[in-house]
Amino acid sequence: MHHRRQLWFLSNVLAAFLGVMTPQSAVAEDQPFLTLDTTDIEPEHGHELEQDFTWASGKPLQSFNTVMGESEFEYGWSDQLQLVLAADYDWTRTRDHTVPGTSALAETRFDAVRGEAIYKATDVYFDPLGLGFVVSPSLGESVRSLETKILIQKNFLNDRLRAVVNLGGQFGAERSGESWSDASALNLDAGVSYNITWDWSASLEFNAEHDFAGLLLNGRGRPSDTTYFLGPSVQFIAKPWTALLGVQAQLPWARDSTNAPGGLDHGFSANAERFRIMFRVTWETLQL
Repeated sequence: MHHRRQLWFLSNVLAAFLGVMTPQSAVAEDQPFLTLDTTDIEPEHGHELEQDFTWASGKPLQSFNTVMGESEFEYGWSDQLQLVLAADYDWTRTRDHTVPGTSALAETRFDAVRGEAIYKATDVYFDPLGLGFVVSPSLGESVRSLETKILIQKNFLNDRLRAVVNLGGQFGAERSGESWSDASALNLDAGVSYNITWDWSASLEFNAEHDFAGLLLNGRGRPSDTTYFLGPSVQFIAKPWTALLGVQAQLPWARDSTNAPGGLDHGFSANAERFRIMFRVTWETLQL
């Protein structure tokens, strides 16, 4: 009898220890990436406020700094459909180093209002693979675009390890001065995230963007720039708040299909920043 009590006590202590030490599995609405979307959307009637800031810097022959912001409201229309309304804005400061004495130019502007719908076709927690689709129109004073994505997600290790791929395209028009020009882009984004503890997770994110002058949809798109970014991010959860911080660097694999003078600088694209730091904070509000 005494031996059985000892075994019972030890088994309960071990179970409690493992319960504390085992990293938390992913939760349905958890979004551990800064540059990718997952199929872990808001549940029905769930909603949250999200604030993003990105500081980007580093272009050849100039001083370049920009801070881009996005304020976003997410609402779970159903367990399969999430709706988003967002506002995009930025502050940019540049100074040309090729001309001595050139003054710095600074500008603050409101970029666009953006809508987004994410449809979850399959649930990664019940199906072999998570599959989702994104449609996101943007409308602003200098931009009109439509972005579409396919989301693919696979979880491992009792959902603690998540692998995500986004395949997408963006099609629209941009204004420079008084004239508008068509533009397109094809994107491949991939990332892995691991829940280290109940509160902390770490991720690695990769982004590839292929830009085109003109619209691909009508067959008039001409390749221009191709850029690649890679970097880590970390997430901390303290319900109802969540904070994410990430850093990315441009990889020296860029291509300039136009062969413009100065388009590449030691393998880096002259039209894209060298580094960017991203920060996000979200607040999970009460259900409606």
